[in-house]
Amino acid sequence: MNIQTFQPYLVAVNLTRRCNLKCDHCYLDAGGKSQVENHELSTGEWTSLFSQIAERAEGTLIVLTGGEPLLRHDIQELVVSGNSSGLRMVLGTSGLGLTENVARSLKASGLQGVGISLDHVDPQEHDRFRGVPGAWEKALSAIRACRDCGLHVQLHTTVTSKNADLVKEMTEFAEAEGVSIHNFFFLVCTGRGQWMTDISPERYETVMREIAQLQNSSSKMMIQARCAPHFKRVLHQINPNSPYTLAQGYDGGGCPAATHYCRIDPFGNVTPCPYMDNIAGNLHDSSFWDIWDQAPLFQSFREPVLKGRCGSCEYKSLCGGCRARAQERHGDLFEEDPTCTWQPRSGLQVSVERPSTEVSAMVRWTPEARHRLQRIPLFLRGLIRKRLEEKARKEGVSITPEFMALYRKTREEELGIQFQERNIS
Repeated sequence: MNIQTFQPYLVAVNLTRRCNLKCDHCYLDAGGKSQVENHELSTGEWTSLFSQIAERAEGTLIVLTGGEPLLRHDIQELVVSGNSSGLRMVLGTSGLGLTENVARSLKASGLQGVGISLDHVDPQEHDRFRGVPGAWEKALSAIRACRDCGLHVQLHTTVTSKNADLVKEMTEFAEAEGVSIHNFFFLVCTGRGQWMTDISPERYETVMREIAQLQNSSSKMMIQARCAPHFKRVLHQINPNSPYTLAQGYDGGGCPAATHYCRIDPFGNVTPCPYMDNIAGNLHDSSFWDIWDQAPLFQSFREPVLKGRCGSCEYKSLCGGCRARAQERHGDLFEEDPTCTWQPRSGLQVSVERPSTEVSAMVRWTPEARHRLQRIPLFLRGLIRKRLEEKARKEGVSITPEFMALYRKTREEELGIQFQERNIS
């Protein structure tokens, strides 16, 4: 096994279990905002972790979440530390406490984006789901504060039986608010959420196909299904050559747990994903890279022996199923995903050729352009590199930062024209 093949695109960091919401579905079983966690990793321990990750994986996306990460007094310092190490720092929050002044301060510290949870177009339904009156209004205010100060804003919606019929309405709401990415998170019944009733597998399939169709019809906003590995199968079945099908890692669907993604809890435990309590190691005992490279648990995810329908499925290299749901339902990480309805077809294997992230020797890149490419998230880097080199070869020019900026501007204008044409028609 080549350990260099498995690089973390994204690391989710649970900074605290303290929270100012009371969500019934919380995987972390987060507590009250006044709860004191004496054993949370310190500022110095988190900054040391960021330095370690950046040594081998500059550009990795670090998601600062909780509980509620804004309840950490050192949140701004942590953003500065990760950003100065060459990592891409983003925040996952309920929006409570994310005022205009806080948004500006975080932006000035180097924060690149914010994911804000909003689960319904009806404020009362959102507040009921999140357990706090007024949560919807505060989340909306946070979205606008971040957007107005230039922070990249994502909307995070947890799909439940209460909103599964409102995917289109939620997406229209997000687009009207100037959100750049709308992520639909499919419920994983762990933590407090183990007592909740999930939507049926058949409903999963319907909602994922609706999300995929909305994604294909929107040019102003990326729309994705999260915690739904079989979304990759759906995308491939709709269009095997689309950019969404060809995308890699966290942004491409499939399950990246322990291969391109992991979670670190407030106490330094490293797990494959937030919905698994299976501990690969603890940062008090081992370095991040020792755990990432050597932990038997992580290695088992990299050459998995899948069972049931997942094991015989022609899409297993694209999807692989959700291991957290398999464990929750069957008590076995590598059993079949209980939320998938697909019946495998024997004798077939479906795979996607990934664009390389390496710069081609046939196209000249200036040192400044190479450096800029490295700042693009690894899960997008291959596709963007491929398109830039195709355009540069066609025009017979070198790739410079100016060329990259012009390509981005041209692409955005093309998407805007397509969007207008669809609206006119």
